[in-house]
Amino acid sequence: MKRKFIKFILYTACFCTVCFMLFLLLDYAYPLNKNMLKRENSVIIFDKHQNIITMRPSRDEIWRFEAVNVPKTLKDSVLLFEDRYFYYHFGFNPFSMLRSLFHNLTHKNRIGASTITMQVARMMNPKERTYINKIKEIFNAFQLEWHYGKDEILNFYFNLAPYGGNIEGVAAAARFYFNKNLEDLSIAQMALLSTIPKNPNTNRLDKKSNINSLKNRVVKLLYDAKIIDKSQLQRAKKEPFKNQRFNAPFNAIQYSQIALKNGISNSNLDLNMQKILNTNLKITANSLIQKKAHNAAGIIIDNQNMSVIAYVGSHSKNAPDGENDGVLMKRNVGSTLKPFIFSLALDEGLITPKMQMIDTEIFLGEYAPKNYDSEFLGLVSATEALALSLNIPSVNLNNKLGENSLYELLKKLNLVQKNKEFYGESIALGSGEISLLNLAHLYTVYANEGRLKPLEVAGKIIDKDMQLISPQSAFLTAKMLSSASRAYLGMVWEYAKDTPQIAFKTGTSYGSRDIYAIGVNKNYTIAVWFGNFNGKKTDNLSGIHDASKSIFDIFKLLAQRENLSFITKPKDILTEPTCLDAFKFKECRNEQEDERIKGVLLKDKCKIIRSEEIAFLIQNNQISKDDLTQSPCYEDFKNFRPLIASPFDNQILLSDVNQTKVMLKCYAYIGDEIYYKVDEKEWQKIPNSSPNDIFLEFGKHKIGCLDENSNLSEVNIEVRRF
Repeated sequence: MKRKFIKFILYTACFCTVCFMLFLLLDYAYPLNKNMLKRENSVIIFDKHQNIITMRPSRDEIWRFEAVNVPKTLKDSVLLFEDRYFYYHFGFNPFSMLRSLFHNLTHKNRIGASTITMQVARMMNPKERTYINKIKEIFNAFQLEWHYGKDEILNFYFNLAPYGGNIEGVAAAARFYFNKNLEDLSIAQMALLSTIPKNPNTNRLDKKSNINSLKNRVVKLLYDAKIIDKSQLQRAKKEPFKNQRFNAPFNAIQYSQIALKNGISNSNLDLNMQKILNTNLKITANSLIQKKAHNAAGIIIDNQNMSVIAYVGSHSKNAPDGENDGVLMKRNVGSTLKPFIFSLALDEGLITPKMQMIDTEIFLGEYAPKNYDSEFLGLVSATEALALSLNIPSVNLNNKLGENSLYELLKKLNLVQKNKEFYGESIALGSGEISLLNLAHLYTVYANEGRLKPLEVAGKIIDKDMQLISPQSAFLTAKMLSSASRAYLGMVWEYAKDTPQIAFKTGTSYGSRDIYAIGVNKNYTIAVWFGNFNGKKTDNLSGIHDASKSIFDIFKLLAQRENLSFITKPKDILTEPTCLDAFKFKECRNEQEDERIKGVLLKDKCKIIRSEEIAFLIQNNQISKDDLTQSPCYEDFKNFRPLIASPFDNQILLSDVNQTKVMLKCYAYIGDEIYYKVDEKEWQKIPNSSPNDIFLEFGKHKIGCLDENSNLSEVNIEVRRF
């Protein structure tokens, strides 16, 4: 008997050795396709607080997310329900197989005997359920057990198991059935999830009819196995469920599209900020429909971290053309670029905040800018000119900047594509087309000491890093922008007066097609746009009246959430007595304490004042003839040529009559009278700066204006027949 037993042991050992060697040979010949154990995951993009912004299925349209740190209770639940001997077998449980075979022969309902390892093998390569495929499945299960540990195999199961429809893996199931992460699931929820893979189409939680009874059955198994106590059992039984499947979140649509393209999962977007911005834009946009404006966009930049934390490309996808992205759309930006002109002028010594400017008509070739209301205010401070968004002082100032004007600043940043002549003087009023993103980015210089820093947008870096203006002019301009007057704000003053201090500017494009409002403090830059994506005209929209309230409301809400601060004053700003006169008198008449940039010398007014401005001062009794002759500028004025304001040089006039009436207007720096001449005719005397009618025949003509000091200016024009 003993010899027979030993012989049996030897034969058994030999048989097992042969089987093992055969297994190794087959394992070498038919290796596991390990790629099928690690499939492409769906994409989740999180905001800065790890809230989900959006999700996208994998390329095979399956929702799957890698399960990390699966809760122990969930593991126990699955093992109890699927394979309680998982840690004791080698991928195949012969006792379960025999039990299943006997049951299926004696009962109508069929049960399976697949271990968790066998199920993983089947998930790797799903095939028709046949005996041959079952044998292959068992072999693959042996391979899994040979190459991986038990915990690894169990993790494969949690990542590959089907949970109904296009949901694969327990992490995706937790997300779509309970809108939770795995670690946040209740005992009852974990119990329910453990039941689905056995029959995913029947047991899927959005369709299962007796969902609560199924849940109670599983939690009872957990209690019987002493995995949960009686109190937990009772709470789990009382926890109700209903058939549902949560939709995949899809917030910040345009931002998400950029983030997906850039392949990031953790973004700097703040969903709370996104909600504030989007809600505000919707409220304002709905109120503007009656003015034929149907679209809105906005952006919030964290000035400290230089990242976009809220991005609304379109306030509603259901609005006309609502799938567009207004943050990236390039449009005429109206008056929003004026502050940069004043910043450059502060650095050049052309102005100080309180210095007087002259708001009157000026003529720059064929361009004669007008204010929004076509009125002139005369003498205003630089702060008033900027806060009231006056067009003429801005254009005049930009012209005086010469080769260091707004165009050159935008050119450094590649924000203009044409040459300077293409835009002309109207660039000061926003004739260049700039996206809302670039506009908001540009405004961050006021919070960052005049420096434009790289900006992160959904994983993409706008890598622009340069000092555009001095820290001192950045602060002074921001302070000037924060002093918008009640007269300028008008009916929106009530909204603005309780807003935390911000640098604030609005803009309205030509024809009121687009309106903008921008606010900046140390913390945030917020920019909004309203109009129509298709470029259609609106019904007299105004940036100040229709867009500004959005900025004030958002900053008020932010001030309730956190401490906001205004831009910090840098060193090297001096407060000292400064002559504020727009005209250089023999002695200063308006000297006040004003802020100046240390080391910046103020420009000599004799070199930069225009003849139209002098004419305005004389006509409005701001200066007398004696003031003019006694001015330190008088010797300079004697050598300045007169300005022919109308007609402008190379102008072509169309007419249907041979004697065409043309308005002639010449400005001289000195003298009550001026002389003009047409072609070779005699000189004629007219009042200085007065409009006069002359009559010209068809053809080319040369017109000259001569002042009392024999300074001559000439223009060439042509009168053509219609």
